[in-house]
Amino acid sequence: MNARRRFWLGAAAFPFALLCSRVQAQADLLQLDEAFRVSARWVEPGVVELHYLIAPGYHLYRDRFSFRTDQGSASVAAIELPPALERFDPAMGQKMRYYADHVTVRVRLAGGQRAVKLTTTAQGCAAELGVCYPPLVRVFELPASGGRESRRERR
Repeated sequence: MNARRRFWLGAAAFPFALLCSRVQAQADLLQLDEAFRVSARWVEPGVVELHYLIAPGYHLYRDRFSFRTDQGSASVAAIELPPALERFDPAMGQKMRYYADHVTVRVRLAGGQRAVKLTTTAQGCAAELGVCYPPLVRVFELPASGGRESRRERR
């Protein structure tokens, strides 16, 4: 086959190759619950620790975390986030701070020795595939903080 013919066959096959790689990327994309797993527990009176386990190749954005209670008896007083990694994110079109592998967040509650329903929200992406997920919202029903280990998750 001459060089000219190989060139045109390659040029014609290029869009098909792109389509195949996109289909493969979508097939490789984890479900939201597989990409990001979260658990919650009391670590001391009035402090809930949330541990996010992040699948390889995925990340959670530091600035996309939020926490709230649905009761007037306990409210979020402070959120402690560890230092984050930083890079330009093509999916967001700007420099972003993010966590990979895992992150532990501490939420301090005012009036937090009572049983509390804590709603957590986080958002992340499949970094290599350039796909962002909708927010991950989980509700944890935590008993009074006298019993240390606690977690009942609702979706």
